[in-house]
Amino acid sequence: MIQNIENVDKQFNAENQNNISQCDHVQLGGQAYYDEKKFFMFTPDDPVVGQVQKFRGLGMGQQMADGTFDFVRKPQRKPKSTLIKKLAHGRLSATIDGAIQLTLKVFKSEGLNIEETITKEAKEAFE
Repeated sequence: MIQNIENVDKQFNAENQNNISQCDHVQLGGQAYYDEKKFFMFTPDDPVVGQVQKFRGLGMGQQMADGTFDFVRKPQRKPKSTLIKKLAHGRLSATIDGAIQLTLKVFKSEGLNIEETITKEAKEAFE
């Protein structure tokens, strides 16, 4: 009987962990520390390793009217073009609407003649 309970407990924990890792929303209780708009640290009341996957991203954090802290991650913009060719100062891409896009970036500090560089890069892009 004890073995059956252990197996059920292991199975429940595995299913529960699986559901947590696939979830986009996790709610935890604990204490948060915030210092001079630079550092934020959260200490959960019941720490469980791996309960929330590590992530790195930009977002907005705010303290709600009821005292809770809410963090909403900004969605990453997906590229709307496909790289055709990489160039020394830019790229040649195909856009979703079927256009060909040439993007160049030349810094003044490089000391290059802008007109010659643009002409040279455009020729290289279509060779």
